[in-house]
Parts: sequence; structure tokens; C-alpha cells
Amino acid sequence: ILEEKCCGKLERIALPVFQPSTPDPAPASDQVQRLPSEGSGDAEKLKEPSTAQSHTPGDTSLSLALSLGQSTDSLGPYGDGDGAENQVQPKRPSLIDRQPSTVEYLPGMTHSACPKGLLPKFSSWSLLKLGSAKSYNCHTGLEQPSFLPGSSFLLPWDLVIRSRSEEDAGLMEPLDGGSSSWPAPNKSLVGKRGSAGGLGRGRRRDDMARVFVGFEYEDSRGRRFISSGPDKIVKALGPGGAKDPATRVLNTDMPLYVPSPSQGRGLKPHFAQLARLFIVVPDAPLEITLNPQVQPGPPPCPIFHPEQTEVVLPADGFWVLRFPYSYATERGPCFPPKENQPLSNYKVLRGILKATTANPVPQ
Repeated sequence: ILEEKCCGKLERIALPVFQPSTPDPAPASDQVQRLPSEGSGDAEKLKEPSTAQSHTPGDTSLSLALSLGQSTDSLGPYGDGDGAENQVQPKRPSLIDRQPSTVEYLPGMTHSACPKGLLPKFSSWSLLKLGSAKSYNCHTGLEQPSFLPGSSFLLPWDLVIRSRSEEDAGLMEPLDGGSSSWPAPNKSLVGKRGSAGGLGRGRRRDDMARVFVGFEYEDSRGRRFISSGPDKIVKALGPGGAKDPATRVLNTDMPLYVPSPSQGRGLKPHFAQLARLFIVVPDAPLEITLNPQVQPGPPPCPIFHPEQTEVVLPADGFWVLRFPYSYATERGPCFPPKENQPLSNYKVLRGILKATTANPVPQ
């Protein structure tokens, strides 16, 4: 309902979800025989009648996986971090080439331990295009509500498209074969030798493209801010925008939860959760690949990812990835951290963005 009012008309990259071929699809389920070491209580539950036709999302096992000779992983309680190494897990065959099922859907979300060949009924991720690259102004930041003062600026990520010598700079065609070449930020065009540019003979200049990246956190009271590191909030006091480069947030594991900058009067700590990732891809011969991987708990909690693991973002776009608010497998939810649990166990793995140059063929 809300989508029709706010973002229904925006361009998006649709993630693959379950497409039924029958009018009455069912969640994938089966009664999986567990190891005796898991306790007699579980063995008693296996004697109960099968619930394969139940349509509740609470079904906790996977029939399609078993029918294909595949075993479901028994991960145990995700919050306890115990015992995955003590469980014997038969080797599963590769099902990469198999088409997704159109009869049974995945009860939970896609993650590193779920069986191949199953998709959820809906995606908990969303990837939208807010506009062209020029719709983001690095001097004013994100013009959206509820951001803390000075914390709505995305971080610059400068990428080298092509290196070339000074003598070649005036002889080569523009990068894209047209008039919209991408000059180096904050650099004047190379002139003659000995000019004010100060470049000597044979010196090289780089053709740069500037991407903007922002990890946005939001707490339970709706306060939002961009983070410039695992323990730092963007704070731009002047009109110049954020000064910190994006390399720090891209080359490290970013926390899924951080302490809220405004704790209030209560004794219970408030957390801000990673909610969105903003990416501004310039109009340049550049290919940005998005590959988010989230571990929302200590081991053996699996790693969650969208239904399509790698998504190439088209050039000249202002993109936003919405992260799930909660993470759940077919066995139940992964709960947020408690007061005595270290936040370092809840993280987004490094390598969420990858850049490759896509030099065009000269016209």
C-alpha cells in the first residue's frame, strides 16, 4: 500500500522470487531424521504426523532438498554459537544448474545454508533507482528527513579508469567516444609542458571516476545517519560535504548494529541498525557490482544474501539498497543482540561493492 504512494513509479532491479506453477503451492517441508546426539525430544517430534501441506511459514524442514539427495543443515540455536562442528553433515550434490522449483517455496530467506533450487515468496531486499547520478549533490547531501545534522553526506570513492601519459592526453578520444568524458575531480586539464599544471615530460595523468557510497543506520526512534567507519558517524560541518574516503567502509566488515548516538534517559541501550546502502554510479565506463552478505549473529548463524548474489548497477544512477529489517531461516528468526552480547558478531562482510573498468572500443 505504501509503495503506491511513495516509490511505486521508481525504476528498480527486480530480485528473483518464487513463481508458482500450481494454484496451491506449499512451503518445502519434510521430516528430516536427526542425529541421536540431538536428544530424544527431537526424536519424539518426528513421530508426529507430517505437515507437508501446511502453508504456515513456520515449517522447519525442506522436502525438495531431501528428495534431491540433499541434507538440510542442522545449525542449532543461532544465538548460542555452539556445536556446529560436532554435527556430521553429509556432502550435498551441486544443484547450481537446476531451475528453481515452481511447486515449493523457501519458508525463510536465502542464506548460505539453505538448499539450492528454492526461492522465497517475496524478497526481503529492495534495490531502487532514485534518479540519475546528478540527482545527488555532494555539497548538500541526502535531502531526506530524520538525518542527524551533518550526517547525510555520502563518502567519495575515486577510481582510476585509465592511466595515460601527458603527450597522449590531448590525442586520445574521450573515454566513451562522445562528449561526456569524465575528467579527474579537482584537477585542471593538462596543458602544454611547463604550464601552470607543473607536469613534466612523460608524467602520467589518471582519468578518474567518482562514486559515492553511504552506509545508513537508523535507530528505533527514526534517527538516521551515514557511517564513515565501524565506529564513526559522518560529520560535515561545512558545505564541502564528507571528507573521509569510502575505502574504509568498503574494506572492512561493517557492523549490523551500532549504539545509537542518542541513548535517552533509560538504562537499556538503544541500537541503530544498518538500514540502507546508497550508491551513486557516475556516467563513466565503469561497472559496479553489488554483492551484500550479512551475518546477523555469532556462528553457526548463516550468511544472508539477496536472491541474486551479484547485481551489476548500470551507469549514471543513484541507487539505494534496502537491507532486511529482520533475518530468518526456515527454522526461525535470528534475534538482535542482547545487552551482554558483543556487536562484532553481527556484521556486513567486506567486499559489498566491486568496481571494474569497462573501457569501450574506440569509435
